[in-house]
Amino acid sequence: MQVTIKDVAQETKLSISTISKYINGGVVLEKNREKIENAIRKLGYSPNSLARGLRTSKSYMVGIITGVMDNPHISHIIDMTEKLLRAKGYSVSFVCLDDNSKHAKDHIQYMINRGIDGWIIFPFYGDKRCLEIINNYKIPTILLEESYENLNCDYVQVNCADGAYHIVEYLLSLNHRKIAIINGPQDQLTARERFRGYLRALQDYNVTVQEEYVIDGDFTYESGYEGIRCLWEKTEKPTAVFVTNYNMAIGAISAVHELNIKIPEELSFVSFDDYELSILVNPKLTTVRQPMEELAKKATDLLIKRMENDYSNFPQIIRLAPQYNYRNSVKYLHMQEERNNKL
Repeated sequence: MQVTIKDVAQETKLSISTISKYINGGVVLEKNREKIENAIRKLGYSPNSLARGLRTSKSYMVGIITGVMDNPHISHIIDMTEKLLRAKGYSVSFVCLDDNSKHAKDHIQYMINRGIDGWIIFPFYGDKRCLEIINNYKIPTILLEESYENLNCDYVQVNCADGAYHIVEYLLSLNHRKIAIINGPQDQLTARERFRGYLRALQDYNVTVQEEYVIDGDFTYESGYEGIRCLWEKTEKPTAVFVTNYNMAIGAISAVHELNIKIPEELSFVSFDDYELSILVNPKLTTVRQPMEELAKKATDLLIKRMENDYSNFPQIIRLAPQYNYRNSVKYLHMQEERNNKL
């Protein structure tokens, strides 16, 4: 049976006007707020529990779900997405998820109770089951740069596999064959795709993958730093390295300077993501650049389309092509150098 605001009033022993005031953003006494939230959770009440297609009004609120914003890539896209949504008249609320799944579920439920019209979800660590509640309410949702099981939504992604393939192929075209990679965590779609592009490029050029050149990282500064140190301890050093995200690239460059490795004379260096570091270091870095502006716009436009009850081509997967910046961090290996490196 449909749970109504009257049921919440009966449970809390508060007036309907007090509960309505809170649900619509008004300020109530702290003790009353706690009673209302506890009753809402207990009864499973939502002001939007009727089919969303029957709604006669909108809240013009969009929720953005993200993990800890510890890299400029996510921060830039969120900033652009928020500006685009606000320009369309939507307010934006943020949910920053961590490993506390109870907190995450409560926060998401709270925003649903406040009448959220749509969600944009960025990759995050932690228990993904907290997203099940979004499916239950059939709220329009766009997932960026990931693919979570059992989430009924649209997807906007950068084709990371093609980006990695292209940048590794560039190294191969300059006669590099001993190409190392510092990977990201393989439970993330973007990391798996970048590794897949690396492997496919080597395979297409009949280059054997050398396991000692595959370094497991986790998209952090520390793993990039340790990755370079590990590679430089090997008897047979690589001639090139592909670092698969920005945070690891910062760590890797730190290790390069600490070890006095000459780029590109001793080690050619390419990375995924293109931010300030890429042009501040000497030499400037060759990089794969993700189209952040296009990513934010595609996600925003598609979400607004869904919030206007246009579900044509649902679910939609939009894959964007990356861009490339060729700078001075890669050396062309002459055939004699290549032969010497094989000896």
